[in-house]
Parts: sequence; structure tokens; C-alpha cells
Amino acid sequence: MTSKSPVMDAYENWEEVARTHHAGTFPTDVLRIIETMLPGAVQTSAETGCGKSTILMSNISSNHTVFCLDDRDQRDQSSVNFFTECPLTRTERVQTVFGPTQVTLPAFRQHRTYDIVMIDGPHGWPFPELEYYFFYPHIAIGGYLILDDCHIPSIGRMADILAEDAMWSLQGFAATTALFRRTQAPLFDPLGDGWWEQRYNRRRISPKSEFHLADGAAVDRVTNLRLDARLHGDLLD
Repeated sequence: MTSKSPVMDAYENWEEVARTHHAGTFPTDVLRIIETMLPGAVQTSAETGCGKSTILMSNISSNHTVFCLDDRDQRDQSSVNFFTECPLTRTERVQTVFGPTQVTLPAFRQHRTYDIVMIDGPHGWPFPELEYYFFYPHIAIGGYLILDDCHIPSIGRMADILAEDAMWSLQGFAATTALFRRTQAPLFDPLGDGWWEQRYNRRRISPKSEFHLADGAAVDRVTNLRLDARLHGDLLD
């Protein structure tokens, strides 16, 4: 790969001599791919969860908001301590909102127009969808949505829906992490209904319905990749 990933290059050099974090994090090679797929600099970003990804985002974004649990009492396992104590983190660029995202996101009133949003908080259904709901009206045209852990069936199905949504263009994957880019399609009304406007629904309802979209067979683009089987080596091809 010829693309450069200066933040992850610097991180890898630092990690060789100062690795202290044991909580679950993005593998460095996955973040390296993500870095090459994102702009080198943006104004605003946000993520749910924190850790190594926060180090990357604080270097890409001038204003990065992190919604995460405060785990600093778990000293040796703390994701918060890990990113705040890493010398590569641009801490002056990071705003941290502590608490369960199921509580903090609905209550948050300082959303900006985000150039990048990463969803990597609680993974049980319906929590990733809840996070998406409170973020998607604020993602800029041309901005990026990063959805982690698409090998989890419920998150993979969420990625299937997004992959067919007019607002999003699936840009690619870094392992089991999907990157979408916001198109110029009108914002789907967050206070309306409009299920009959959504391609995922229209391709899967009866052809007898007036809303049926007869433009080819319905294909679950993410689920069909069988990411979990690939991750665990159950798929040989």
C-alpha cells in the first residue's frame, strides 16, 4: 500500500516502548487503513467509545467529541487513561462526554456539523441504531460515517440498510469496519416516517405493493460478505 498513515506510523513507533493499554481497541493495521481512507485534516468529528481511535481522530480533527464511559478507576484497563496519557493525543482538541451513550447522546445539545462520526459504543441491539439516530442529521454532505464491528449480525444488518440508503455511499472496509460517505441526497426526516421511501424496504416488500422497487434482486451487501466467518477463519476463500 502506497498511501501514508503518519499518525498510525508514529503510534506504532511509540507503542513499541510504551504499551500499557489492555482494553479492547482497534488493531493498529485497521486504523492505518482507516487513516488512509479519511481526509488528512477536518474541522469536527465525534465518536462513541474511546481509545486508540481517539488518538487518531485528535490528530485528524480540530474539534473531536468523545462519548464514552469513564473507566479511569480501572487503572490498568482504562481506555480513557490510555488516550489521555498517550503523548500523541492532541488533548486540547478533545471534548469528553462521560456516561452511557443511551443517556448522553439524547441529552447532548452542542452538536456541530460533523465531518467524521465513528460509531463504536455499546454493540447490543438497538444501541448502535440509537447512536446513529442522534448523529446522522449532523453529518456534513461529503462527511464520513464509520461503523465498527460489522461482523456482529445486528450491526451487519444495520450496515446493509445504510449501504442501500440514498444518503450513504459505501466506500469500503477496514477488516470488519465499514466506511460510508454522506451523499447529497436530502436528509431523511428524523421526526417523520417514510419507510416506503427507503430502498432497503422497497426492494424487500411485495412486488404487488405500489412502493416496490423493481430494480433488481435485493442483495445484503454487508451480511453477504460473511465478515464473522472471515474474522474467525471459517471461510477459506
